[in-house]
Amino acid sequence: MILKFFEHIGQKTTDFFLSIYEAMQFTALCLIHMVQPKSYNPAMRMVLIKQIYFTAVGIIPLFIMMAFLFGSVIIGVVIALATQYNLQSQIGSIIVTFALNEFSPFFTALLISLRSGTAVNTEIAVMNVNKELNTLKEYKIDLIDYLFLPRILSGIVSVTSLSILFAIIMLGSGYIFTLFYMGMDLHTYQTLLANAVGVDNLLILLLKSVAFGFVTMLIPIYSGLKTANAYTAIPISVLNGMVKLFIAIFFIEVLSLVLQSL
Repeated sequence: MILKFFEHIGQKTTDFFLSIYEAMQFTALCLIHMVQPKSYNPAMRMVLIKQIYFTAVGIIPLFIMMAFLFGSVIIGVVIALATQYNLQSQIGSIIVTFALNEFSPFFTALLISLRSGTAVNTEIAVMNVNKELNTLKEYKIDLIDYLFLPRILSGIVSVTSLSILFAIIMLGSGYIFTLFYMGMDLHTYQTLLANAVGVDNLLILLLKSVAFGFVTMLIPIYSGLKTANAYTAIPISVLNGMVKLFIAIFFIEVLSLVLQSL
């Protein structure tokens, strides 16, 4: 009994590290294809444009509305707390740091994950179960170039561009609350933001957005590829993919906070 228990633990440990190795191998392969010029053939570019439209352009009206609602509420809370604790002199840096470094890329990544991550996971899982991926291989079509790379790049482009848009809307809505809470005019508010925004804020926004966008598509794709050969396994694949994706997003967020505190 004890021997079987240790065998079970050993097998689970081996499977865990093997799955990590396979995931890292798949990630490295996608990164290699990403920097190869031959990967960007006309068919791949066509898929990439369609994927960017589906991931980012198609949700702009909804995204703007959500950015204004959520951004306004969060900025309002931040400004109210800053006023309560007599931090009016630092309100510009607080707003910029919170909007650019933290909330904008994080919220955008969550929204894209829920909308496009689940769709990509389901799409790849269905193609895997229906043997469509094997058919593409029979026709000598590179799956990474034709299927995976356009979706990964669309995730990076979409999350980055929408994060910037979210930050702009969030900073704009902040003026409404500074006007009501502090009676601050627009010129003073613009000056506060201009003095608070630094290269490091923009760099963090871009790096986090790129990292979020990369995992937002990579993990659902990989999860779809690992779907068992049954239609009943598709929901399980999507669920597992989303859990792993959210863990990755929170890990990137925590890692970012740790690195910024150093």
